[in-house]
Amino acid sequence: MRRIFLKIGIGAFSCLVLSHGVLAEEKDPLSIPDSDEGVPGAGPLRRTDWFRGVWKGRRSSWLNQPQKPQDSIVFLGDSITQGWNDDFRGFFGGLNVVNRGISGDTSRGLLLRLPGDVLDLNPRAVVIMVGANDLAEKARGETVFTNVKLIVDRLKKHSETMRIIVCETFPCAPDDYRPVAEIQKINALYAETWDDDARVTVVKTYRLFAGSDGASLPKLLPDRVHPNTSGYAVWSNAMHSVFRDLGLGDGTAHPHAWMQFSRDDKGTRFVNGRHAYSITGTKSLEFTIKVEPEAGHYLALQWFVQKGLARTITVEVNGNRLTRTHPSQDPGRQSSSWDSIPVSEFGVTKRERKGSYVVRVSCPGDAEGDAVISGVRLISDPSQLRADQLPQSNHKVIR
Repeated sequence: MRRIFLKIGIGAFSCLVLSHGVLAEEKDPLSIPDSDEGVPGAGPLRRTDWFRGVWKGRRSSWLNQPQKPQDSIVFLGDSITQGWNDDFRGFFGGLNVVNRGISGDTSRGLLLRLPGDVLDLNPRAVVIMVGANDLAEKARGETVFTNVKLIVDRLKKHSETMRIIVCETFPCAPDDYRPVAEIQKINALYAETWDDDARVTVVKTYRLFAGSDGASLPKLLPDRVHPNTSGYAVWSNAMHSVFRDLGLGDGTAHPHAWMQFSRDDKGTRFVNGRHAYSITGTKSLEFTIKVEPEAGHYLALQWFVQKGLARTITVEVNGNRLTRTHPSQDPGRQSSSWDSIPVSEFGVTKRERKGSYVVRVSCPGDAEGDAVISGVRLISDPSQLRADQLPQSNHKVIR
């Protein structure tokens, strides 16, 4: 009897410990459950050591924030969303946007972490984009849709005023790893379910990145999955339009770098209400932009031409040069415009880690006083030329 009692006691104690262990695990917001039992939704939930580390690292940084951002626009997704970076690369200006993307995540993972990562922030809007990792794990398009619908239903229940924005799953490579047909099925189900739903906006992002074969465009998604700077610029344009339509704000995008010269810049003169540098045959303008070069960038020069003359300047970036001509639109009068030059024309074909832009602008000798540079911006989208009241980039001009 004594032995039997001990065995039962130890077994009961073990069950109790196990039970408490399960409860503790369920209460741990950084934990990925070891099994699918009790996990909402369907389909894959990744459990590799790498993904557990990314999941814990990202979520613990959010959990440890002294103040959780409230009344924001939350982007929820995988590595494509995480790729915006926490500052959204300046694409959304002063809008209160929050990044809740985790590289490698699936639609079921989004559903699992929805309460802590999104609902606790009481956002005014949520932007959802997911699907690529589900398909890589051999899930069907219907599974992705089912999980996203559960997320949307939960958001509707949480707030009657929250704006819910579902971006179509982006196209991928033309192979069977993430089949085009399954991506199109997800997006068709989105349209069928929410195109007439006043609470949900479906953003037609698939066609922004797809070629005629339904696969992704390499010029925007170089690895066929993740956008480059140009790709994020395309996506941001679509989102700006949606945000305006929904009354969420305009949020004019910030340039990556902005130099507007002032009287503190030695050698400037006041021209048409701006401090500017005259470029001559003997006086060039040289400066460094401390931003990693990337193929999607444009170097934009605000260029005045006096006396209505067509003038030529030479622009050199990191040792590669080309010539630009400014045709006056009004002979006999001063004119100005932004001249945006793709940095690919200077030989920039990929992101150059730890690099920067070394720029030199010069002019022929007969252009004395005729060509004037009053501003410089590094942009990836034309909308980044519209904003004026921005934090300026630190710069040092060499004459």
